[in-house]
Amino acid sequence: MNIKIVKTAFKIMDATLNNDGSIQFNYLEVIKDEKKQILPPTFLKANYARVYLIVVNGIIKKIGGSEDKGGIKGTLAIYRDGGIKGRPSIRSYGIFKLIQVELQKGHKVEFFMIYQEDIESRIKGLFGLKDKQLMRISYKYLEDSCKLDYKQHENGKLPEWNFQEQGMDWPDLIKKLHTEITTDSLTRPKAKGRK
Repeated sequence: MNIKIVKTAFKIMDATLNNDGSIQFNYLEVIKDEKKQILPPTFLKANYARVYLIVVNGIIKKIGGSEDKGGIKGTLAIYRDGGIKGRPSIRSYGIFKLIQVELQKGHKVEFFMIYQEDIESRIKGLFGLKDKQLMRISYKYLEDSCKLDYKQHENGKLPEWNFQEQGMDWPDLIKKLHTEITTDSLTRPKAKGRK
């Protein structure tokens, strides 16, 4: 699916490749939502229900979501280096490697986002309803809605990089490299204070 037909997403950054193979995030200086309203500089660290779209040469490759307290910046941070200094999940490492390969090929990699504002509602306590307060919906509702739209538009398929949701296995090279990183993490010196 081409990002141009999506009505609710807006661009937040471009990705480029650093000399060391890590990924540089080049966030836009001015970020405008889907209605072309300028968002405040603090928006990228705000904790809204959110979905991100990874787009390569205009085509959506991945739909993901998060509730990271660091906002969308916190959500996407793992894709800078794939978490290779720790014990990354195969999803985090695999997506990093796929982005890295696309950038090595000279392809354009962009990140878009969709977010849901907090809603106001009365919440039940032990003895009844409390006064109205702002509450955040789970990002999963937003993510599931986006995936459903995608599948309806693309004859039941999800984006290529949504491996797990499609019941697909990761490419062999990614599995091999991920195994090497996690095995290596077992022999690294532990940080001070850790047992």
